[in-house]
Amino acid sequence: MNLEIEKYLALLEQRLSLLRALAQQLVGCRKEFVAMDLDGMYSRIGEQEELCRQIQLLHPAIDSLQRTCARHLDVARLDAVRQREGAAWAERLRGVMRELGEAQAQVGRLNQIHAAFLRRSRRTITMLMNLLGNYAVTYGPPADSTLRLPHAGERG
Repeated sequence: MNLEIEKYLALLEQRLSLLRALAQQLVGCRKEFVAMDLDGMYSRIGEQEELCRQIQLLHPAIDSLQRTCARHLDVARLDAVRQREGAAWAERLRGVMRELGEAQAQVGRLNQIHAAFLRRSRRTITMLMNLLGNYAVTYGPPADSTLRLPHAGERG
């Protein structure tokens, strides 16, 4: 049973690590938004998608081991010798679960901020597209497009 509990805790700790990495990606993506670095944004979003996919892949194994471990960590059913061992596992599990809750809350907050950035960016882009659409005729290509532009080194 200790092996199953250890696997369960390892999976939870892996999930915690992935959530922390996702939080770092969400914070790091702010720089790309401020700099209007589209390539950087796409790269960060791809990394965020990969982290989310890895987190989702952990769910079936975590759910399976959670049911198994819940039965064995029931302190009321443990004898006096195993009770101390079960209490130690339960305490470690409580610590990991507390950290997971904090990490999930942080990712949730950061995700809301990220979504607000996306909404604002969409509004800004829409406004700029409307502005360009209004002045497309004014700032269009010249009527005589056969004009030759001077090359580097030539005087124009």
